[in-house]
Amino acid sequence: MKLSEQVLDLKMVGQPIERSISQTSQKSFLLWTLFWWGGVGVCAILFFVGIFDFLISTKISLYGISIWLNGWLLALVGQKKENRSKLSIYHDCLVIWMLSYAITNLLWEIPWVIFSPFIFNNLNAIEDVLAYTGYMRESLLHMYWWVLASFSSVDLRTVNHNSTFYTIEVYAFVNVLSTIYFFHLNKKRSPFRYLVPILSCGAPAAATFVFSFSEVFANFVNMPGGVADTLLALVWTQYQYFIFPLIFGYLSCQLFLDDLQQCYFKGDVR
Repeated sequence: MKLSEQVLDLKMVGQPIERSISQTSQKSFLLWTLFWWGGVGVCAILFFVGIFDFLISTKISLYGISIWLNGWLLALVGQKKENRSKLSIYHDCLVIWMLSYAITNLLWEIPWVIFSPFIFNNLNAIEDVLAYTGYMRESLLHMYWWVLASFSSVDLRTVNHNSTFYTIEVYAFVNVLSTIYFFHLNKKRSPFRYLVPILSCGAPAAATFVFSFSEVFANFVNMPGGVADTLLALVWTQYQYFIFPLIFGYLSCQLFLDDLQQCYFKGDVR
């Protein structure tokens, strides 16, 4: 029976299978996260005690987080040996990516959006940022400044109230809410759970395009370092937000079609 004929009389005949991240993927992601975010913590400590300066500590941290964001690839390793289906592996990859994205939102973007308008003033050059080194090292409580200003080591839009940068980062709220909603639907085994990543996959890609190319068109006016720093700011910390959502939009389509087949169709809808 053709899909066009089936959609004329949709009646629920089943429920999507329960999908949860495998223990192997969960453990791998936890260890991966502890390693890379632990590295960020080490960089922060080395800065605080005076071994690393602001630029070195933040740039190493940015490279580390950029690598960490590729953690969903761990779900592809060794899963065949566990006899897991292709769609189960897709689900693991999707969950790890959504969690990774949401973690960066919660630990940096959202605090930055809330507090940066009040914390940063008259910072127009990297020297203005470095002038606060003493303040950051006065107390562990002052290290919040190191966290929120970290990206300024490669992109001054973090601290100079650039309106385009700020508007794009507001999307962090939307992403966290959509991630929570996905897990809510997944827990209920809703056949529409994968519509969340499908419908939202284009937004990060579009936002990242604007994020990077607005600075390219502005002749890199906010880039305080050399070519390597510019690539770190606009490519290595950003390609994940452009490419990965599109990948998972496609994989989510496969998962969504499988849910529809189980709930509404007796035949194969693909």
